[in-house]
Amino acid sequence: MEKPQKLLSEVIKIIDALKTAQSLYVRQLAPEFNIFDYINTDELGLSRILAELLNPQGTHGQHAEFLRSFIKHCLPSIVEDDNWHPFIEYLEGTNVIVEETTWASDTRRRMDIYIECIVDDKSYGICIENKPYASDEFEQLKDYAIELESRKLTHWHLIYLNEHSDTPSEHSIKADKLDAFIKENKFSVLKFSDLIDWLKTCQVQCQNHSVTEFLTQLIKFIQKQFMGIESMNTDNAVLEMMQKNEDYIEASIQISSNIERMKNELMKKLIQNIKVEFSRNYDKNSYLLDISNVGEGKNYEQINFTIPSFDEGYICFEFQGAGFDKPYIGIKINSDKTTNKLDIEKIKNTLKTELNGKRISSSSLWPAGYCFEPQNWKNFSEAWVLIDKDEMANKILEEMDNIFKVLDKNNCFDLLL
Repeated sequence: MEKPQKLLSEVIKIIDALKTAQSLYVRQLAPEFNIFDYINTDELGLSRILAELLNPQGTHGQHAEFLRSFIKHCLPSIVEDDNWHPFIEYLEGTNVIVEETTWASDTRRRMDIYIECIVDDKSYGICIENKPYASDEFEQLKDYAIELESRKLTHWHLIYLNEHSDTPSEHSIKADKLDAFIKENKFSVLKFSDLIDWLKTCQVQCQNHSVTEFLTQLIKFIQKQFMGIESMNTDNAVLEMMQKNEDYIEASIQISSNIERMKNELMKKLIQNIKVEFSRNYDKNSYLLDISNVGEGKNYEQINFTIPSFDEGYICFEFQGAGFDKPYIGIKINSDKTTNKLDIEKIKNTLKTELNGKRISSSSLWPAGYCFEPQNWKNFSEAWVLIDKDEMANKILEEMDNIFKVLDKNNCFDLLL
């Protein structure tokens, strides 16, 4: 036990020293400033940013250089496929569309980013399904594949962009169909962390200072939001200390092997605190607490308020990442068929208006919701410290209760006639 304690003591000293240095030079460094704190970074917002960078006619003024680098760094299977070479050689003629309607099939969806190009008698299409936060919708990728097939394209490719999954769920597309697309070079999984090398290459290529600074800020945003990197200086200093000698390497492994166990113990504490706080302080006549589907660390585990007078849905706190990560909170419905019974626009607009400062998003199973803060439970300590201090349970319950009260006050649980 002595070696891990000594390592932890040294790491704490380093972090404290770096914090002191940052505080002394905060005016020069501005370490907390990032333009993306003031930009819409929900699913649609990120789609617009990425589409603008990929667009050869984009305001960045770098023509097709960013798109060319994207294909090279993020889609190597296309680069190696001779069938795609005419497309790669004619990127200047590419059109990039956000929220492209699926007009060729009867699927009634919108593709987040659609890249299209016609070269002589050949047509090319790339659909990017952007999933930064929300879970997969029912048969969503299947429907996009049907749309691309229906457009009679010479060659097409479907990209699943997320951070925490190597494959989409079978809720979105069946495994056998996905395997077939992969073998035909029609499908790729891309992670937000995979975009870093592409964006750094764009920085080198870019000839405009404002655009280069924008790329720098976007890289910092991705590192913080999706990779859990708060400060590269801190991370590098800690890593250097962990590798300092044989004893510290051994201690690092010992500490690492107990992290998941620690999180599981803290999660048990959170669940117990939620039960106690709910029984003491919340209105059991309006809704009931359901914690039957949380505790194992699987994808999409939930803490729910079920509403006796409302069978169509419930107030939901959901971990959208495995290992108790990426919590999302809002109103969730039992089936996408339920949307015909509810005034979805009213629900969404009510939360946008009443919950000032929250970035409300919507999908087929989530009429309205937002990313719960702290968002990154995988790499940051903030959420776990709040659990240890007995403060997280009330934070979760208060936000769930507030969502219920706002929707109830505005008659959002009423069904359409």
